[in-house]
Amino acid sequence: MIPNSIGVRDIARGLQSLGLTPASRSAVIVHASLSSFGHVRGGARAVLAALLWTCDTIVLPAFTYQSMVWPLAGPPDNGMTYGQSEFDAANRSAMFFHRGLPSHRDLGVIAETLRRHPIALRSAHPVLSFVAAGRRAGEALAGQTLEHPLAPIEWLQRHDGDVILIGVGHTRNTSIHLAERLAGRRQFTRWAIVRGENAADARAVRLHSFPGCSDGFEAIEPEIARATRQATIGRAVVRRIPLSLLVPIAVGLISDEAGALLCSRPGCERCSAARRAGR
Repeated sequence: MIPNSIGVRDIARGLQSLGLTPASRSAVIVHASLSSFGHVRGGARAVLAALLWTCDTIVLPAFTYQSMVWPLAGPPDNGMTYGQSEFDAANRSAMFFHRGLPSHRDLGVIAETLRRHPIALRSAHPVLSFVAAGRRAGEALAGQTLEHPLAPIEWLQRHDGDVILIGVGHTRNTSIHLAERLAGRRQFTRWAIVRGENAADARAVRLHSFPGCSDGFEAIEPEIARATRQATIGRAVVRRIPLSLLVPIAVGLISDEAGALLCSRPGCERCSAARRAGR
């Protein structure tokens, strides 16, 4: 056995210390880094086994940025400069979305391992799909449309769900994007290519209510510290935040200050567009 390695039982005990137990029937959205634990016996499957044992329903992002395409022209003030030369290469390498398309590598191995699991369900958004497993997985994903890409998070909020951050920060916390939309922050239009049942059905689709930049989300930490339960599992810091508190707090911050949770990078077109829109 590798020294200081952890397994399913260790991870499950750590999750239980956060109040996640089979009896609690918790529904959670998980953002996770496998490497943050150190060595895990059984790898990503062990982490998922612990989550599925302690939670009623788990949801993870399975986003496919590789299916995005970039037009030469489009709506004004859309958080992007059309016709950039780097978009040519991105368009040439874009992959048609279908439910078997792997999630983007930035999502990590845990999300992709769940996507490939035989018990998992996946939503059909061409870029912002989610994968879920557990007793209410289908219910959690059912409301997502092109116009409402974050509907699975809204479902979790309505059902007293939580965000679980495993070795990652709030820049990975997709639920804050829901708060941005609820607060009236500028949303964007993006495009992706999808594959139908045959080659003739392949097409580009317009994506509405596309969220902006998350690089400024760490600023929420002091505001939600008292609502956060935290444990260390292996080497990973694991945090549990109730959506019933996270989302209203983030909405309040944005409503009180138009620039709240936006990043400070001068070249960020999405945050600049949100500032110009006044929220």
